[in-house]
Amino acid sequence: MAPLAGDRSLRGLATTKRLRADQRDALHARLSVREYRRGEIVYRPGGPARHLYVVLAGVARLAIPAPNGRSVLIHLLPAGEVFGHTALVEGGAPHIFEAAAYTDLRVGRVGSDDFFEAMVGTRAQEVRALVSLLTERWISLVQRLARFLAQDLQARVAASLIEVVRGFGVEDTRGHVLALRITQDTIADLSAGSVRKVNAVLRRFERAGLLRKDHGRIVLPDVGALEALALDD
Repeated sequence: MAPLAGDRSLRGLATTKRLRADQRDALHARLSVREYRRGEIVYRPGGPARHLYVVLAGVARLAIPAPNGRSVLIHLLPAGEVFGHTALVEGGAPHIFEAAAYTDLRVGRVGSDDFFEAMVGTRAQEVRALVSLLTERWISLVQRLARFLAQDLQARVAASLIEVVRGFGVEDTRGHVLALRITQDTIADLSAGSVRKVNAVLRRFERAGLLRKDHGRIVLPDVGALEALALDD
């Protein structure tokens, strides 16, 4: 690999200029540095997220796999950018994106526990619990968007129905009954599809016994089967 321009430390990076000098020094002391060749994978989606990463030199890329075998490019990250934020969730969470070297790349990696200790010292556990509480919902929304970008319409409709029934559903002998009255237009909006195409998917679900209507309510007799469709790439 050709030498990369840039400092191996955090000095001069826009992201860390907002930190106090003692915080920056503590973070730097806990940082491990690694270099990647262009195209090399830093981490894959679904893998355990235990570290935060900062781009020290080069450019990183974040992407998600698509059903056609290609990747959907989400973002290009220059020096100073931080990624791997799901590591901030208490108890750990899987990576959402694939991170790779867009150019030859140098990153600094720090464990999530070390990150909080560097930032707030003895209050690390308390602050981490608060950060996790505030960011978990945001991460779930990012996961939903990332999943949608990689799904076809049928999978998106299935995932939307599952999400709505988990929030507003009641389970009884019929299956999971959606207590909230929801229109086909709303399902189309949630699924990022046209009403005509989403209605065609809903009719297929009805014919397959995955969905039916009872006194104006949507009933999902077999949520497990819908989950399988939502995960089918």
